[in-house]
Amino acid sequence: FSAMAARNGGPGSAAAGGEKKAKAELRSVFPGDEIDLKIIPVRLGAGVVQDDRNRVVATRYGVVRRTGGSRVSVDSYMKRYVAAAGDWVVGVVVEKHFDNFRIDIGEDQPARLPALSFEGATKRNRPNLEIGSLMYCVVVTANMHMETELSCISPYVKKEWVTGQGIFGPLKDGYAFKCSLRLARSLMHPKCRVLACLGELLKFELAIGLNGKVWVNSGSELETILISNAIQNSEFMNDKDVEQMVSMLIKHASS
Repeated sequence: FSAMAARNGGPGSAAAGGEKKAKAELRSVFPGDEIDLKIIPVRLGAGVVQDDRNRVVATRYGVVRRTGGSRVSVDSYMKRYVAAAGDWVVGVVVEKHFDNFRIDIGEDQPARLPALSFEGATKRNRPNLEIGSLMYCVVVTANMHMETELSCISPYVKKEWVTGQGIFGPLKDGYAFKCSLRLARSLMHPKCRVLACLGELLKFELAIGLNGKVWVNSGSELETILISNAIQNSEFMNDKDVEQMVSMLIKHASS
């Protein structure tokens, strides 16, 4: 998952009128509030469920947001990660069994990753992950009454796991750090300013976990640390401050 993918993974730049309309549609909700989807097909993200009366309701306080054009979620300042189907997460292998691995993604219990949930994996040809391996996965099942299930199969990139060119799978080398859940969600936005600024000046790979974990890999240790610091510093900055901060870090690193 490259910096360029992070910047260009969504729709193109919207017109000023569209941005004002999007801001006007933001609405705060409390647990139990019904969310009007305006009869548009959507995928339900974190903080949103469908009840027994087929209503879409919020499960926590926050702001209703639509990302990727079809995913609706409730954005809030949560400290503890609660998995939702479709989330991309970074985790660590904590157990290995014959037919599955257990991955720590920050929930109360490790999530389950079936050994065959890799593109092109078979009983004879499948990954042999070691305990402590860093993984990039997608949540396929998330339910309070069942264990969370993960997968490393992408609907977008059909590259067999042996090539190492897929979106999901083991994350080798690089550096991983924790961040707030809110910052992780903002990094997924196609107009994330800090990634746009960094991507114009540096080449690097980035794996963003909505569970508040980010992996960075670049050409040098110095650049990797610089990128990590820039991302963490950007959380409460506006676009202008982000641009100045990135320029200053690059200047100091090159001097």
